[in-house]
Amino acid sequence: MLRKYVSLFLLYSLLLMALTGTVLFTMPHGRVAYWTGWRFLGLDKDQWDNLHIIFGFLMVFFGIWHVALNWRSIVNYLKGKAGLFTSKEFLVTTFIVFLVGTGTLLNVSPFKNFIDFGEKIRNSWPKPKIMPPAPHAELFSLKRVAQLLGITPQQALNILKSKGLKVSSTDEALKEIAARNGTTPARVYEILSESVHSGGKSSSFLQPGSGLGRITLKDVCRKLNIPLQMCLSNLQSRGISAKPDETLREIAFRNNLYPYQLIEILQGGK
Repeated sequence: MLRKYVSLFLLYSLLLMALTGTVLFTMPHGRVAYWTGWRFLGLDKDQWDNLHIIFGFLMVFFGIWHVALNWRSIVNYLKGKAGLFTSKEFLVTTFIVFLVGTGTLLNVSPFKNFIDFGEKIRNSWPKPKIMPPAPHAELFSLKRVAQLLGITPQQALNILKSKGLKVSSTDEALKEIAARNGTTPARVYEILSESVHSGGKSSSFLQPGSGLGRITLKDVCRKLNIPLQMCLSNLQSRGISAKPDETLREIAFRNNLYPYQLIEILQGGK
């Protein structure tokens, strides 16, 4: 009777692992999934991740239990004429597992082709009009996003409210604002960015893919309308040494930062 329960639990765990594994293999990259509020079968990325983790542990648990219940049979599978671990089945399966693992780590065909296929599917998902300005930007507060766009938090709040969005405070994250208004973090940021641009304050050079890291410090300060000496002073106050002709990437790399974090510091942010 116990074997039936263990086998069925193991079967259900395997089916769920197959489903969640397929979804995670083909879903868009995390930055796109979070930014666009991606969902599949009504579940978001975090929910699919959680299901995969929990049922993965369940499969391991019931797999071990299944092995314990069938230990004698498994030992017989391992035995050959020369003793334990010498059977043809053991040698063949061990060799195949070793081959698959090694081929995957070395990134050679056909394993590389399979991984590339998954990558192609992930990249085929629709991209938002405006990509996130920084990793996990959906978790940024409205106040922090306003700093990135070069406007005050109150201006950002007024822009969203003028578009009919419900926002309680500038400390709310884009993800929270989007959820309350039935939209996505990408759309909230897009509204702010378009409003700033139409108001004459171009922030296009801050967008990913615009070569932000290749811009020199003096050019960034000029685009932000901040005196060069003030930029240098803001950096020095954080213990960051920099030269006007250095690029943001060079400065950021030397100080274990991202270019967008330097922008925040230049604008007087924390």
